Amino acid sequence: MSHRTVTWRVRPIQRCAPVAARLLAIAAAACAFTSLANGQSNENEPVQKPDAIQAKKPDPENGRAVARALCTNCHMIGDQPNSAVNADVPSFVAIANIHDQSAERISNWLHNAHGPMPNAHLTRKELGDVAAYIMSLRQPKP
Repeated sequence: MSHRTVTWRVRPIQRCAPVAARLLAIAAAACAFTSLANGQSNENEPVQKPDAIQAKKPDPENGRAVARALCTNCHMIGDQPNSAVNADVPSFVAIANIHDQSAERISNWLHNAHGPMPNAHLTRKELGDVAAYIMSLRQPKP
């Protein structure tokens, strides 16, 4: 039996280094661009300012205005309907009082088009506002 010495050839790292350096530079540039686009010029600044957090809070009054503009042809939204309302279409009060109903469920329902109900193409803020308005119509249980 003869003993052979096995030697392994290792590829030089120099071939991979330029590609890795380019990828790292692209990733750093993307992070810098994202920070600038978001208006974050300093790492010590908070990510969100307090007034920006307030702006995200749903506004039921705006939701009422959106609902009056888009939904009153089919739904009774709490006031007298603008036109004859189909008896098979639930009122906003009835929707609000569904067992385990939540603003999140309403928002998700409105986000996806369903059956005869058209897709209103609402923004996320409008979805939240309309859902908050509908939930404001919820009646306390006796």
